[in-house]
Amino acid sequence: MIERQIAILNPEKLSAAIGFGLTAIVEITLDRQDAQALEQFEKRVANDDAVQQCYRVSPGPDFVLVVHATNMPAYQALTQRLFTSDANVRNVKAFFSVKRSKFGAELPLA
Repeated sequence: MIERQIAILNPEKLSAAIGFGLTAIVEITLDRQDAQALEQFEKRVANDDAVQQCYRVSPGPDFVLVVHATNMPAYQALTQRLFTSDANVRNVKAFFSVKRSKFGAELPLA
């Protein structure tokens, strides 16, 4: 049942040492949505350290990602690496977090 154990770091306490960085929720729509195209995109983003979460969703975009970058140039490099260089990515829509009011990874067992 336990997939892995993780430490959840406090961004406010880390900010003095490394800065807050940018957290973005990114919607991705692909041109082709066949099983192979979806799996290829999923594997590529899963291997990138900046991608913290990846969800296939329906309806609407094909994927929703939660990404973290140290600054805007790092985010731009991420977009080039994961989205622009892939001819199958049709649309990217990013929402930048201005405040994290809740974060968790617990699942209710009752």
